[in-house]
Amino acid sequence: MITYRKADIKDIPQLINLRIQFLKEMYPNADETQDHRLSDHLSVYLQEHLPKENFVNWFAISDEKAVASAGIVFYNQPPLYHNLEGKVAYILNVYTLPDYRRRGIANTLLQMVLQEAQDRNTGKVSLHTSDLGKSLYEKFGFISGGNEMTCQLPRKQ
Repeated sequence: MITYRKADIKDIPQLINLRIQFLKEMYPNADETQDHRLSDHLSVYLQEHLPKENFVNWFAISDEKAVASAGIVFYNQPPLYHNLEGKVAYILNVYTLPDYRRRGIANTLLQMVLQEAQDRNTGKVSLHTSDLGKSLYEKFGFISGGNEMTCQLPRKQ
């Protein structure tokens, strides 16, 4: 049986584990020698933002083990005509372990993070998706935006 709950500080190791598994699937050529450093940075981030609840993560649990995850980051931007309060959110970390896929778990987790956004009167929610997840998000009303551009800046040494 699958149960669902919000993550808290004691769940940081499980959050890190699922995040790294997700990233390895998304970036199969990533430098795995950086896993330890990535884990350390994730721990610092989660210790700061989970208690503030500007990052919220939901888990799907089976036999006391997190088998899926969905997170949402809340922040503010300058107000716009269609979002006068400037409340925005970004969904990330929607990931289900391979053995648990195609059971509706990601669908349920997405409902939970979207409800969290709605409860906070968030005016805009965005995300990035893989081809595998695109149809799920479209069911919830997400549409592809053609004007977003990103830039990867060089890291400071």
